[in-house]
Amino acid sequence: MRVWLIVRWALIAASAVGAFFVPLGPQASPPIGWGALLAIFAFCSLGPLFVLGLQVINPRSPKAWLRPSWHLNPFNFRQPLQFFHLGAYICLAQALVVLVRLVFSQTSFYVEALVPLAMAAGVLLGLKLVMLVFRAKIERGA
Repeated sequence: MRVWLIVRWALIAASAVGAFFVPLGPQASPPIGWGALLAIFAFCSLGPLFVLGLQVINPRSPKAWLRPSWHLNPFNFRQPLQFFHLGAYICLAQALVVLVRLVFSQTSFYVEALVPLAMAAGVLLGLKLVMLVFRAKIERGA
Protein backbone atom coordinates (compact mmCIF):
# COMPACT_ATOMS: atom_id res chain seq x y z
CA MET A 1 0.00 0.00 0.00
CA ARG A 2 1.44 3.35 -1.03
CA VAL A 3 0.44 5.11 2.19
CA TRP A 4 2.90 3.00 4.21
CA LEU A 5 5.72 3.84 1.83
CA ILE A 6 4.98 7.53 2.42
CA VAL A 7 4.71 7.05 6.20
CA ARG A 8 8.02 5.19 6.30
CA TRP A 9 9.83 7.84 4.24
CA ALA A 10 8.29 10.61 6.37
CA LEU A 11 9.57 8.97 9.57
CA ILE A 12 13.01 8.44 8.05
CA ALA A 13 13.09 12.07 6.87
CA ALA A 14 12.01 13.26 10.33
CA SER A 15 14.87 11.28 11.84
CA ALA A 16 17.32 12.81 9.38
CA VAL A 17 16.05 16.33 10.13
CA GLY A 18 16.26 15.66 13.86
CA ALA A 19 19.87 14.55 13.45
CA PHE A 20 20.75 18.08 12.34
CA PHE A 21 20.02 19.23 15.89
CA VAL A 22 21.98 16.54 17.72
CA PRO A 23 24.98 18.16 19.38
CA LEU A 24 28.28 17.03 17.90
CA GLY A 25 30.88 15.74 20.28
CA PRO A 26 30.85 12.90 22.78
CA GLN A 27 27.91 13.09 25.19
CA ALA A 28 28.20 9.76 27.03
CA SER A 29 29.96 9.56 30.34
CA PRO A 30 32.15 7.55 30.36
CA PRO A 31 32.86 7.96 26.64
CA ILE A 32 31.79 5.16 24.31
CA GLY A 33 34.78 3.25 22.97
CA TRP A 34 35.25 0.67 20.25
CA GLY A 35 34.42 -2.20 22.61
CA ALA A 36 31.12 -0.63 23.59
CA LEU A 37 30.34 0.04 19.94
CA LEU A 38 30.96 -3.63 19.15
CA ALA A 39 28.70 -4.61 22.06
CA ILE A 40 25.93 -2.33 20.72
CA PHE A 41 26.27 -3.93 17.28
CA ALA A 42 26.17 -7.43 18.77
CA PHE A 43 23.16 -6.64 20.96
CA CYS A 44 21.28 -5.13 18.02
CA SER A 45 22.14 -8.17 15.89
CA LEU A 46 21.09 -10.77 18.45
CA GLY A 47 18.25 -8.80 20.07
CA PRO A 48 15.77 -9.30 17.22
CA LEU A 49 16.65 -12.99 17.14
CA PHE A 50 15.81 -13.31 20.84
CA VAL A 51 12.68 -11.11 20.81
CA LEU A 52 11.25 -12.66 17.66
CA GLY A 53 12.27 -16.11 18.85
CA LEU A 54 9.85 -15.60 21.73
CA GLN A 55 7.17 -14.67 19.22
CA VAL A 56 7.77 -17.84 17.23
CA ILE A 57 6.66 -19.92 20.21
CA ASN A 58 3.80 -17.54 21.05
CA PRO A 59 0.56 -19.38 20.16
CA ARG A 60 -1.12 -16.05 19.32
CA SER A 61 1.53 -15.20 16.73
CA PRO A 62 0.38 -15.50 13.09
CA LYS A 63 1.32 -18.66 11.22
CA ALA A 64 3.61 -16.72 8.86
CA TRP A 65 5.44 -13.42 8.87
CA LEU A 66 5.83 -11.33 5.75
CA ARG A 67 9.32 -10.39 4.61
CA PRO A 68 10.22 -6.75 5.33
CA SER A 69 8.63 -4.47 2.76
CA TRP A 70 8.49 -0.72 2.30
CA HIS A 71 4.79 -1.05 1.41
CA LEU A 72 3.51 -2.80 4.55
CA ASN A 73 2.31 -1.29 7.84
CA PRO A 74 5.31 -1.15 10.19
CA PHE A 75 2.99 -0.78 13.20
CA ASN A 76 1.13 -4.06 12.65
CA PHE A 77 2.63 -5.98 15.54
CA ARG A 78 1.39 -9.27 14.10
CA GLN A 79 4.10 -8.66 11.48
CA PRO A 80 7.08 -7.70 13.70
CA LEU A 81 9.72 -7.80 10.95
CA GLN A 82 8.21 -4.63 9.51
CA PHE A 83 8.81 -2.63 12.70
CA PHE A 84 12.44 -3.72 13.03
CA HIS A 85 13.00 -2.92 9.35
CA LEU A 86 11.69 0.63 9.77
CA GLY A 87 13.69 1.13 12.97
CA ALA A 88 16.91 0.14 11.23
CA TYR A 89 16.39 2.67 8.44
CA ILE A 90 15.49 5.41 10.91
CA CYS A 91 18.81 4.78 12.70
CA LEU A 92 20.64 4.67 9.38
CA ALA A 93 19.24 8.07 8.37
CA GLN A 94 20.32 9.58 11.67
CA ALA A 95 23.78 8.03 11.35
CA LEU A 96 24.35 9.35 7.85
CA VAL A 97 23.35 12.90 8.78
CA VAL A 98 25.51 12.94 11.91
CA LEU A 99 28.52 11.56 10.02
CA VAL A 100 28.14 14.08 7.18
CA ARG A 101 27.83 16.89 9.73
CA LEU A 102 30.94 15.60 11.47
CA VAL A 103 32.93 15.67 8.21
CA PHE A 104 32.03 19.32 7.62
CA SER A 105 32.48 20.51 11.21
CA GLN A 106 35.48 21.42 13.30
CA THR A 107 34.67 18.59 15.71
CA SER A 108 37.16 15.75 15.64
CA PHE A 109 35.97 12.17 15.14
CA TYR A 110 34.56 10.37 18.17
CA VAL A 111 33.37 6.75 18.33
CA GLU A 112 29.94 7.69 19.72
CA ALA A 113 29.05 9.17 16.31
CA LEU A 114 28.96 5.62 14.96
CA VAL A 115 26.38 4.34 17.45
CA PRO A 116 23.32 4.85 15.17
CA LEU A 117 25.21 3.19 12.31
CA ALA A 118 26.12 0.21 14.52
CA MET A 119 22.49 -0.05 15.61
CA ALA A 120 21.16 0.10 12.04
CA ALA A 121 23.66 -2.45 10.74
CA GLY A 122 23.03 -4.68 13.73
CA VAL A 123 19.25 -4.68 13.32
CA LEU A 124 19.51 -5.32 9.57
CA LEU A 125 21.85 -8.24 10.27
CA GLY A 126 19.46 -9.39 13.01
CA LEU A 127 16.60 -9.41 10.52
CA LYS A 128 18.66 -11.54 8.14
CA LEU A 129 19.43 -13.93 10.99
CA VAL A 130 15.74 -14.11 11.94
CA MET A 131 14.77 -14.89 8.34
CA LEU A 132 17.45 -17.59 8.24
CA VAL A 133 16.85 -19.20 11.63
CA PHE A 134 13.05 -18.99 11.50
CA ARG A 135 12.67 -19.46 7.74
CA ALA A 136 9.73 -21.82 8.29
CA LYS A 137 7.85 -18.89 9.85
CA ILE A 138 8.56 -16.51 6.91
CA GLU A 139 5.95 -16.43 4.17
CA ARG A 140 7.27 -17.94 0.96
CA GLY A 141 7.31 -15.86 -2.21
CA ALA A 142 6.46 -12.59 -0.46
